[in-house]
Amino acid sequence: MKNIFTLTVSLAFAYFTTGFFSNLLLTVDGYAVASWPPSGIALAGFLLCGRRALAGILLGALLTNLAHLDRVVDILHWQVFLQALIVSLAATFQAWFGSYLIVNVVKAPLDLSSLKRSVHSLIVAGPICCVIAASIGTTLLVYNQVIPAHVAVDNFIAWWIGDSIGVLIFTPLILAAFNYSQMRHRLQVILPSLFIYMVISLSFYAAASVKKEKNIQKQSAKIAAVQSEINHKISEITGHLTLLATFFASSDEVNYQEFKRFTSKQLDYSHEILAFEWVPRVTKAELTQYQQGIQLEGVDDFYIKEKSSGQSWQPVSIRDEYYPVQYAHPIVGNEVVLGFDLASNEQRYDALMMSKALNELVISEPIGLVQSNADGNGVLFFFPVFGDLDTQGDFKGFVVGVVSLSRLSQSLWFNHDSKISAHFYDVTDENDQQLIYQTQSANVELLNEYQLLLGKRIWQVQLFEPKSKTSWVMYWLAQIVGMLFVWLLITFLISVTGTNIQVREQVAQQTRILRQEKQKADEASQIKSQFLANMSHEVRTPINGIKGLHYLALQQQDWQQGRRYIEQADGALSVLLRVLNDVLDYSKMEADKLDLAQEPIKVNHLIDEVMNLVQFEADIKALNLQLELDRGAQLQIDTDPIRLKQVLLNLLNNAIKFTATGTITLKIWQSESVTYFSVNDTGIGINDNAQQQLFQPFAQADSSTSRQYGGTGLGLSICKKLVELMGGAIGLESKQGLGSTFTFTLPRISPLAKTEQLETRFNDIDTSSLSFVDFKILLVEDNPLNQHVATAILKTKGCVADIANDGFEAIEKVSQTPYDLVLMDIQMPNMDGLQATKVIRNELFMSELPIIGLSANAHDEDAKKALATGMDDYLTKPIDADKLFKTMWHYLQ
Repeated sequence: MKNIFTLTVSLAFAYFTTGFFSNLLLTVDGYAVASWPPSGIALAGFLLCGRRALAGILLGALLTNLAHLDRVVDILHWQVFLQALIVSLAATFQAWFGSYLIVNVVKAPLDLSSLKRSVHSLIVAGPICCVIAASIGTTLLVYNQVIPAHVAVDNFIAWWIGDSIGVLIFTPLILAAFNYSQMRHRLQVILPSLFIYMVISLSFYAAASVKKEKNIQKQSAKIAAVQSEINHKISEITGHLTLLATFFASSDEVNYQEFKRFTSKQLDYSHEILAFEWVPRVTKAELTQYQQGIQLEGVDDFYIKEKSSGQSWQPVSIRDEYYPVQYAHPIVGNEVVLGFDLASNEQRYDALMMSKALNELVISEPIGLVQSNADGNGVLFFFPVFGDLDTQGDFKGFVVGVVSLSRLSQSLWFNHDSKISAHFYDVTDENDQQLIYQTQSANVELLNEYQLLLGKRIWQVQLFEPKSKTSWVMYWLAQIVGMLFVWLLITFLISVTGTNIQVREQVAQQTRILRQEKQKADEASQIKSQFLANMSHEVRTPINGIKGLHYLALQQQDWQQGRRYIEQADGALSVLLRVLNDVLDYSKMEADKLDLAQEPIKVNHLIDEVMNLVQFEADIKALNLQLELDRGAQLQIDTDPIRLKQVLLNLLNNAIKFTATGTITLKIWQSESVTYFSVNDTGIGINDNAQQQLFQPFAQADSSTSRQYGGTGLGLSICKKLVELMGGAIGLESKQGLGSTFTFTLPRISPLAKTEQLETRFNDIDTSSLSFVDFKILLVEDNPLNQHVATAILKTKGCVADIANDGFEAIEKVSQTPYDLVLMDIQMPNMDGLQATKVIRNELFMSELPIIGLSANAHDEDAKKALATGMDDYLTKPIDADKLFKTMWHYLQ
């Protein structure tokens, strides 16, 4: 699982990193680059790792597609996420399909030692398979209107070329990094290729950056010129109004003809101004006199008016003051506005008062022009007129310019020369953006937008220009040619490297054949010597004991003592027979196929046998042979007795062999779960270097050891293997010249199979005098009759057992009460005996509590299953009381 996670993260990181920087640095006008490294990484991932690469490639592709969204929140839109997921699945499928074709259809996997097969495979996985992602991706871009349909073919070709070149370049590079066994072969392909690739990529990036910077500078200059032209036009309109205001301020009375002559010249210069108007201030007291005066001047139907709620004209309502349009030029088209009170509209009244208070230009909100429907919306420019300019006294009224923004936009020079159009919005009220003017033009793109403060109102100006496509064809083609050069370089390097590898492999193969032939001859001789040495070492050890015991028996006058020596020699003879039968098992030990069997061993008895076997050799060398063993503890262990004797005899004989004077000590002790055996001598000792290889076959301290002391060096190797097969471990502590201590451990619960029968193990137990009064016994039995029978039998020996009806009760009672032994039925409701035993051993960690299985199932398979779950023994029903008592007594002791 850890390796899968590491592979997924590595592939995703490689895919995302190369994809992100390729898009960031190498993308030109469009949605594809000339070389797309992730496509090569994905194919190499499937070729190297198979299906295990799927998650990493898909994750990397998805992250790469999501990383180029304009906003992070777009990920939350399911349509956007689905589109990115589909493109990612297409790229992943493309890489998998390419690897499938290479391996299963073409059957020419990317063997970098063969140039022909490499090129063949890359052509199949590159230009052919890369159609998949390009087709699906381009279709999605067109369907979601990301790109227009007329550029779909161009986008497909660019995408396909980028994926193909990515496969041609990066797939062999990654395979070279993992397939070549020698680092120099990897470097001679990867380093030059990556260097040229980086030079071409950076050169393209630099050239593209310079071109983009020049385009930005041209655009900035164009925007500055446009802004200057707009400001100039606005200033021109303001200048006209200022002159007109000065004209009215310096004149006591201005009639219509004078107003007409003055404004006619201004209108000739500024076609965006539809009309100039004079708007005097008229108080409520002056209203009647003012209207009669205008009528006397020849405007018979003149009256101050306003728009009703139904948008019809009506006389003005009573107010403190009025601002009617007195003059308008040109009059044609403006007749209807004469007498119109601008103060009747609240917003225009506020604009008029602001202009008066500030004595400067103020413009109105966008309005529909009554002068001409063709000119669309417009604005009114208000400028106050004071008779005394110094003190702003003698306020007379306002001069007004009616400006059409459509004409304003059309009169700007950039609209004709640079094909730039403008949109105007009134954004004074942030909550109520009003369109002032919008150019009716298609196929344009936003050039710039900015805000313009004009007459105490804020205009948003948006500048547009026709869409134009910058020509990147030469840059892109140059990049493609450079990438193809990198591929040719990689192909050449792979060819040279493959040829070198083939030549070296042929030489190495011939060398290996010669060495193998020589090795076979040497091994034949070594096997023969190893077999003879093994036989000599393993047979000699028990023979020495037999010879010594026979000698002692011949020296005895007491027949009983001599009989004991002969019986001990017979035990050693049994060891010899087992050794002779198993002399060929050394090879089985190498393959872990040597069968060992456990049986209960009384350690005191076995140690006496071993000590008697080696005592003779110790006496010959006048060595003090000591035994450290608690005789009162009655130590017991379950293991293979013959193999245990074999290990102890090997260690003791080695100690005697390498000790000239002093003491040899055999020490045995037990912990809760382990039995320890230690053989200590005061002999020559072993240096640190020799200790590292001492347990290897045929290993001795040095070459002089075999000459001085004899032996083949197999003994300790055999001891190590036997101890490990019995579930233990062996170690050594030694100082040269100070002796050695060999210690090995064996588990009290042996992993070996139990094969010995109960009768042979417990025949020496006399049940007539047994008593279980001092022991706490738990009987686990679900059948009431069986409970009664078992408890009655146990009472005959003074035992009153606690009863559990199933496995659950047994676990509860064992957890609460320290029992000396458990009699466990196998088949019970709720929880059977096998499950309960597993819980006691594995979860309650009671490894030393004796558990004896009771069952009516008498098959060997049932007994083996019970012992495998952790039971110490297994008895079948009906219960044999004598056998039960012997078994219980054995484990309780």
